[in-house]
Amino acid sequence: MRTLSRRLTVLPGRAMVAAPDILVLAGTRPECIKLAPVIAGLERHRSLRVLTVNSGQHAEAVTRSFAEFSLASDIALPALPPLPHLGASCAHLQRELRAVIASVRPRLVLVQGDTLTTYAGARAAHEEGVCVAHLEAGLRTDSDSDPFPEEWFRRRIAQRADLHFAPTPLAVDHLLAEGVAGACIHHVGNTGIDTLRALMGELVASPREENLVLVTLHRRENCDGNAAVVCRALRSLVRVQPGLRLVFPVHPNPRIGQRIRRELGSDPAFALVLPLGYRDFIGLAARAALIVSDSGGIQEEAPHLGTPLLVPRRNTERPESLATGFTRLVDTEHDALLAAALATLRAPRAAAVPFDDDAPFGDGHAATRVIHVLERQLVQRAYA
Repeated sequence: MRTLSRRLTVLPGRAMVAAPDILVLAGTRPECIKLAPVIAGLERHRSLRVLTVNSGQHAEAVTRSFAEFSLASDIALPALPPLPHLGASCAHLQRELRAVIASVRPRLVLVQGDTLTTYAGARAAHEEGVCVAHLEAGLRTDSDSDPFPEEWFRRRIAQRADLHFAPTPLAVDHLLAEGVAGACIHHVGNTGIDTLRALMGELVASPREENLVLVTLHRRENCDGNAAVVCRALRSLVRVQPGLRLVFPVHPNPRIGQRIRRELGSDPAFALVLPLGYRDFIGLAARAALIVSDSGGIQEEAPHLGTPLLVPRRNTERPESLATGFTRLVDTEHDALLAAALATLRAPRAAAVPFDDDAPFGDGHAATRVIHVLERQLVQRAYA
């Protein structure tokens, strides 16, 4: 292992690329899933030199997630330490990422989504005078601060990005309405659909399990009292409809994990399991009769899996999923959740959404479009 500075470590077996064209930042599992097809494509690309950084936000999850796609980070930062509040975590991560950017001097920094790593990385690159490309740009809810911090991050990342890779026409419209120049916006589709399409081409189809419900909760707005409400509604669901089996991968954040275990740990209808790998999660979601989740990514995936999804949130930055009929927002309230779950389980099953030009989040070839834009921006500009 070769240490370049107090903060910057090259991982064993990974070769450093001097002055890379592109530095890719990843800090969470969802970022890895959506960055994977882009990184794989870039690593096959002879004209563009790329380095990938594990920011340390969720260090072990990033290592595991990349390994699922036969990828690995080139640079690993220390795990993000426990800090008293979000602002302190952001400031710490921004300093760490700025040190990396200053050390390797990329021509462009690629960030994904709306995480702490994305926001801190965009700020760090902007302060270093490095071009920022934002993957999954332009998602918006009807509130400028809800959900927090994701919506707050998204809008501020847009102010620092130079290239905006928008997944949907609506995302393009949001960016234009905020004053982003049209020449800087590229409608490419969502790279998460690339990952899903590739995996579904490999999975052996399994029959639907009509008694299986898949549940996840992790968002900040559902960490405390709302988590208890969801858990109690699910317990009521089992009492009203006996025989259901609920699989609940528990998020590693102890703030929500402890609450879930306290509410459901003694109920035999619930299998509280460790976070699943992407392949296992999608396989389970494809077999489930119902998904209950506050995740953003599953809103994109559920229509293609043909699995109905209830989202215990006030709003969503992915209204395209609602339009498919597979996804429904539900107030985080006991009776509303119970009624929605019962109605969904008893409703006839609709056909899954195909991967085609009319798919809400793209046809599964977004990464190719992203790489084409990056090549045009970096390679062609170098010889202009």
